[in-house]
Amino acid sequence: MMWDFCLRSLFREYGWQFFRHVAAPHPLRTVRAVLASGALDVSGDVTAVPPGGPGPGLDGRRSIVGLGFCLKPMTPPCPSGRPNHDCQYLENLPRSDAQDIPDSCGRCAIREIGLLALKSGAAVYIMTSARDILFDVFVPALDRGRFSSGLFTLCGYSVRPFAVGLLASGIRGWLFPFANGDCRDYTSWLLADRGTKDEQTTLEAPKRRTIRGLLENAAEGPPLATQFEKRGHVLFPGLADAQSPERPGIG
Repeated sequence: MMWDFCLRSLFREYGWQFFRHVAAPHPLRTVRAVLASGALDVSGDVTAVPPGGPGPGLDGRRSIVGLGFCLKPMTPPCPSGRPNHDCQYLENLPRSDAQDIPDSCGRCAIREIGLLALKSGAAVYIMTSARDILFDVFVPALDRGRFSSGLFTLCGYSVRPFAVGLLASGIRGWLFPFANGDCRDYTSWLLADRGTKDEQTTLEAPKRRTIRGLLENAAEGPPLATQFEKRGHVLFPGLADAQSPERPGIG
């Protein structure tokens, strides 16, 4: 499956951009990443990267939580739209009254996980195309050490190829495949990569509990952030008021 994905992507923009910015400058590192990805056990509810285990928990401000845009609700629809990096709720914190939460946001996994990520000090990234992930996550991690750990929700079909990018860029973490509504082959993956996705994906309750546990463990100690600041496509945590340590609840 992974080799099929790689061969099909080779002459698409993501493929040649990955070669130019990752594989060509770091050939041995990339080869090791491909081999290590092939050794991953992807049969369970979560895939640990690297294969021996991701080690300690999330790395605070050097961690990132990546959430597939296809988690956005369809009925009622997400007020931010679907195939984009936007989340009106997370971008406009804090909210003082839970009654202000739109119905679609109240049921949204991105809202729930995003607020937990904020408490842990992690950045939040709504994932769309492979090209954007390359330039928003992998390249900054590889070139500047921007991210060192993370957790990501994605299609099971793309777990191994995604792990290649993590390993090559030096990010350890956890990959959670969707329960349903996900892409199962290259054709459907390519459509979603271009923004065409007619199904809403979901995460089973055990996976959401595991994600919650990872983020709550990372949040132990003083509050790290109270709001997000969007820089480019990524929501980075920051303090809304240096005099106010309060953090938003998760509702």
